[in-house]
Amino acid sequence: MEQITPIVGISKIIGAYGCVICGFDGVLTKGNGISSEAMKAIKNMHDKGIEVLLLSNSPLRVKEIVEILENVSFDLNNLKGIVSAGEVLHYKLKSNKKLGQKYYNLGGSSHKSIFDGLNYQKVSDLSKADFVFIGDMDPLRDSVEDYNADLQAAVAMRLPLVCVGTDVATHKDGEVCLSAGAIAEQYALLGGEIITTGKPDEDLLLYAKEAFSANSSKILFIGDSFLSDMKSASKIGADMLLISKGIHVHALGEGYIPDVQKARQLALNYGVCPQYLISGLRW
Repeated sequence: MEQITPIVGISKIIGAYGCVICGFDGVLTKGNGISSEAMKAIKNMHDKGIEVLLLSNSPLRVKEIVEILENVSFDLNNLKGIVSAGEVLHYKLKSNKKLGQKYYNLGGSSHKSIFDGLNYQKVSDLSKADFVFIGDMDPLRDSVEDYNADLQAAVAMRLPLVCVGTDVATHKDGEVCLSAGAIAEQYALLGGEIITTGKPDEDLLLYAKEAFSANSSKILFIGDSFLSDMKSASKIGADMLLISKGIHVHALGEGYIPDVQKARQLALNYGVCPQYLISGLRW
């Protein structure tokens, strides 16, 4: 296994890279807000001529992420681009000819703009749906088991489940919470067909890489998830920087200096090893 090097600030290593792919939730976000330290780090990278791309498994469209960043006075010129699973799914649904037009939503409401301007109809009766959809969690359902009745009924009707993102958990307000990918996993276990859009899908990663300049150099991938971020980095041959105080915080701890031994054990479990470990994105 490769060596994992803990760092306090990204300035110690960033000189070796010309491009950065950076997650949004758990990396740029802190709870439900944006981390000022992370914003400063991205600005400093941009000032040094490094191209930074945000790549998110969020159900939000790019315009919504832009609004969030503008509300905290983040200079969008610091970014080479923004790619979200929600945006990519919107365009996939625009050309879809197989799923049908009626969907039953299992989750909350943050996905709504995915269907903006598209010829889809949300139905409240599962038996009238052509497919099942989940983009975020229903605030009234706290566990995977709370979804089982709907999932079992949908499997019996042979409805495909469309899921935004692959993350089974997300880090918000200091808590690790279930994410849509956990419901998709359960649906697959029950024998249902799942259609996901998000990291670490190779088509999404290749699309993101196209945003960089033709002469772009070595890439650093920054994320808080072994499953979606570190595996994404390994697929495109990028170096990896793992945020320890993200979705793996219960395993890696709250320390300002990350625990390398605990990270090494997780790396063995997931079969992918980051080169660097940091508690939170900062310069």
